[in-house]
Amino acid sequence: MILLLVVAPNFFAFKWRKNAIGIVIDLIIGCYLLQEHIRASGGFRNSFTQRHGISNTIGILFLLAYPVWALVVHFA
Repeated sequence: MILLLVVAPNFFAFKWRKNAIGIVIDLIIGCYLLQEHIRASGGFRNSFTQRHGISNTIGILFLLAYPVWALVVHFA
């Protein structure tokens, strides 16, 4: 079980790196993190008004910038 948990993520990372499937997976993970952050903050407006809300929201939006840009470059 430990071998599967250690080797499988590495296998998938090398297999899907710089591939459309890997980029889409990154985009899905980023959208999920943004959605959970907004939900935990109590809404989109509250995600910017709480203590670390601005930095967290901007950081998650930057996490979404790479997959979107990579998809544009990949399909252009």
